[in-house]
Amino acid sequence: MEEQKKSRMLMIEAMLAIIVLIFLSALALDKFFPTPTTSAISGAPGIVGFVPVEIKSQPIDLTAKQTTRFVMFSEKQEQFSLTSLRLSGEVIGNGRAEIVLDNGLGQELLIYSNVKQKEGNQITGMAVDEGQPLPADVKVDNVAAEQAWIKITDSGAALDEMPSQELGEDKTTIAGNFQNECLKTCYMNMKMKQDLYYTLKVRVDAGTEVKITELKYTLEV
Repeated sequence: MEEQKKSRMLMIEAMLAIIVLIFLSALALDKFFPTPTTSAISGAPGIVGFVPVEIKSQPIDLTAKQTTRFVMFSEKQEQFSLTSLRLSGEVIGNGRAEIVLDNGLGQELLIYSNVKQKEGNQITGMAVDEGQPLPADVKVDNVAAEQAWIKITDSGAALDEMPSQELGEDKTTIAGNFQNECLKTCYMNMKMKQDLYYTLKVRVDAGTEVKITELKYTLEV
């Protein structure tokens, strides 16, 4: 009986030793070959490394010589989300100019304003405003007009509205080119689909003109 007990104890100790060895081996493997981190999206596959941000770039030709309402829409039948919107163009003249996105329900998002904080003895003049920098890992997809996800057309309607940004001793206006501007639209979530319309308002002081030459945007389908 004593010998049987000793044999069982030895077997149990041997099994425990094997389990400990397996556990330690697993820890060592995980240290050198870590498990890929899964996506934060439920049900999505694990991702190793990074996924480049794809920004769609689309040429456009819009001009506002007075405060003007443009209509922004999509001809895509499937619904998608617009997750960022950047504009490039030019301000001509020394007055105030701003561009806002209006959802028609009383909510406006400021995309661009040429009213800037003065720095030292800065005065109104020509400058290139580079806006918000693009992500370092960005991949730009140039979109042809016939494949555009977003369309913007002139409604032909002038608006009796003035730029909202006020001038003062510490602020001035900047004329010239602006690039990749997205003050309040760098990160957003706006549903778009066919027959759903938004308003792009360009507000300017008298004698000031705004040209919009390029859209850059990201989306989720």
